[in-house]
Amino acid sequence: MFTRTITLAAPIIGALSFQIHPSFETGGRPVLEDPLKGSPTLALTAQEHRREFLKLFRNTARHRHRYDVFRDFVTLAACTLHNGIFHSFGIEAWPKIAGEREAEYLKIIGSYDKEDQQAFPLFFAHLVGMLDPEPRDILGQLYMELEVASKDQGQFFTPPELSELMARLSHGPELANLQKPFVTVSEPACGAGGMILAFVKIMIENKLDPSQRMWTQCVDVDRLAALMCYVQLSLWNVPGEVIVGNSLSWEIREVWYTPAHTYGLWNVKLKRQASEAEHALQIQEDEEANGFNPTSPPPEPTPLPADKVQPMQLGFDF
Repeated sequence: MFTRTITLAAPIIGALSFQIHPSFETGGRPVLEDPLKGSPTLALTAQEHRREFLKLFRNTARHRHRYDVFRDFVTLAACTLHNGIFHSFGIEAWPKIAGEREAEYLKIIGSYDKEDQQAFPLFFAHLVGMLDPEPRDILGQLYMELEVASKDQGQFFTPPELSELMARLSHGPELANLQKPFVTVSEPACGAGGMILAFVKIMIENKLDPSQRMWTQCVDVDRLAALMCYVQLSLWNVPGEVIVGNSLSWEIREVWYTPAHTYGLWNVKLKRQASEAEHALQIQEDEEANGFNPTSPPPEPTPLPADKVQPMQLGFDF
């Protein structure tokens, strides 16, 4: 597949650095470097990561509502992944949006005492461990299991098995014979990104590198759901943008670009694709205006009369 390297360099999640090294041929796995070398956290199975996440979550900041703790974890992870690409620059060189997200991160983490702060990088490590075996919606299922989902708003997350079935039936044959340089995928009500992650899984099964062969735009009106999608797509190295807004009225409140989008120069790729499509459309319109019908057979060639044929000598210029 591709290499994902995540480094936990300090006991708070804000110091996490996120680096992507695309290496589709060699097949990479996430590497977690814990500041406490030899930590058993790194040797757990996905199911054990899940069990440890739930146990730790229930004992973190117990005086707070579980929804608030879950939302804060997802927001901290999203801010960290977003700003990780700027770590090689001085903070004075950060774009405005990165500064705003750093300020949001500091405000959230500062509201927890030191002991509870230590839980957030462990949440993140367990999330990576759960996501590692295959691309699937982990956060949405945790959200439902922890009973912090907003049932009054009809907020439910599609089970990964159903998302995979739908992706396989809808796109499996197309991906098995993909001829385009890349495909673009739009999800107007993305939730935690379950459908996109299922699409990613089908791509990988067909030996297609998602970081090179797809780009996605995901939209959700709920900020927490959108950030859950952003975190999971970022960890699976999927290029795209996650929009917090209304896909019906096209009200856009926030746009989050995944690290793979930035590192892969997808702004350039998408502009080039749009330019080529516009050029092809212009050619088609010109041909139609001049009466050219590409579906009609070409006219039969008319031979010249014998008296009009002039002898000629072939020449070759070496």
